[in-house]
Amino acid sequence: MPQQGIHPELERRLAELEKPEMQGAGFRMIDWVWLIALGAVGPAILLLWGWS
Repeated sequence: MPQQGIHPELERRLAELEKPEMQGAGFRMIDWVWLIALGAVGPAILLLWGWS
């Protein structure tokens, strides 16, 4: 099977996203709080609640 490259349009879009000015800002403190609360603590509480 011949090796195929990435489609030119996809390559252009990826190159655009890799530019530093297109990266955006990092997470703020409130983002980390929500991430931890909804991604770790919340599911753990629901698991414990379901077992009881």
